[in-house]
Amino acid sequence: MVYREGLLGGGELGKIKYTSSLIDDAEIYRETILTMISHVNELSRVRAIPSGKAELIINALREMAKMPYNPGEGYEDVHEYIEAVLMSKLGDDGGWVGLGRSRNDHVVTALRLRLRRLILELALRVIELRRAALNKAIETAERLIVGSTHRQPAQVTTLGHYMLYLDELSSDFLTNLLSTYEIVNRSPLGSGPLAGTMVGLDRLREAGELGFNGVVVNTIYATGSRYFMLAPVSLVVSYLVELGRFINNIEMWLMPQLNYITVNPSHLATSSIMPHKRNPATLEVFRARIGEAIGHLMAMYSVERPVEAGYQLDLQEETRHTWAIMRIADEGLVIMTDLINGLRVNEGRVNEDLSKYPVTAAEYAELMSINEGIPFRRAHRSVAVMVKEGGKPGINPLDSINGKAILGGPNPSQVAEVAKAKLSELEATETRVRELLANINNAESRLIGDRHG
Repeated sequence: MVYREGLLGGGELGKIKYTSSLIDDAEIYRETILTMISHVNELSRVRAIPSGKAELIINALREMAKMPYNPGEGYEDVHEYIEAVLMSKLGDDGGWVGLGRSRNDHVVTALRLRLRRLILELALRVIELRRAALNKAIETAERLIVGSTHRQPAQVTTLGHYMLYLDELSSDFLTNLLSTYEIVNRSPLGSGPLAGTMVGLDRLREAGELGFNGVVVNTIYATGSRYFMLAPVSLVVSYLVELGRFINNIEMWLMPQLNYITVNPSHLATSSIMPHKRNPATLEVFRARIGEAIGHLMAMYSVERPVEAGYQLDLQEETRHTWAIMRIADEGLVIMTDLINGLRVNEGRVNEDLSKYPVTAAEYAELMSINEGIPFRRAHRSVAVMVKEGGKPGINPLDSINGKAILGGPNPSQVAEVAKAKLSELEATETRVRELLANINNAESRLIGDRHG
């Protein structure tokens, strides 16, 4: 209760616990300490506090960083807890840390430090999923699958073709995710509560020390906006929704009625009463958590919508939803990557359905139009009549996919060629992400005096 005593008195523990963010702040404990160290360094550099006092505070903060986060009760947040510990260790000298700062600019700095790391770590997960999908595309470029639209047998394609679908989706997401990294990786430190402070802090210098690429210039926007959180998590949820649709394809192919593919049995569960069941457990849980992620995002929108431009405690309540969304994505991508690595095509079952359904009827009609020189709509009608009368007009499925040189199509040699080229490009992307991660690791380790990553 360090902050309230002068004006409001000690307060009531029950109400303090109700408004406290102590539990959620566990996620940014280390980042809050990093922010405070940088702030104290700057106070020393501008001679706002004696260098000897700054050194004592920084050493105490570094010691705290090595200790587990265990604040107990009675604190409003991690900032008050850290200040209370500093003052218990250093007496009044610990109070220097409050000069020229607000919780508003410090918490948003810590949030950005944490979120930028989570973005890069998630980017590496996406890269691993893409690598799995691209390798599987090469492996299964010739493995036929009955593709569907409207949940009806539509056209013959390959599992490799579907893997390139998954890769292109993931590639678009990765591009957008890394673009939001540039938004997140800017420093709000030194903005104070709303309009700065009287201490002559060099915000650009603080930003560089923390490994940021620049500063959030306007001090109101720096502390009072959460766009930097909404932007990446909105993208994450959009990607998860699309990924959930792909999960539906896999689950459909796993149904015994289709049985087009097999997966590693570790992804399956059994029934407590029906000994024959093979339930796609990991997919079902991931799909459910995607639904949870949508709920977390809607909660963030709902919390922020009525809040004015400027900080209010409502914004504190958004934060836990951000961490939940990022965690759902991180854990889910690990599951998906492992599942993709173990996918196999049951060629016998696919061939049965290829002979059962006229899934090359469209190609048959196209060739009829071209070879007989008749309008396609007339050919389409003729083939439809054949199907209606019980016929199975079509062409050889392999001829169908081999005869399609169209960009992005299922031609096996093209699928393999595209996948190999993308694997090569992926190496450069991974190198870039790892360099960004190394940069922030180096900046943070210099501040806190250890290695992290």
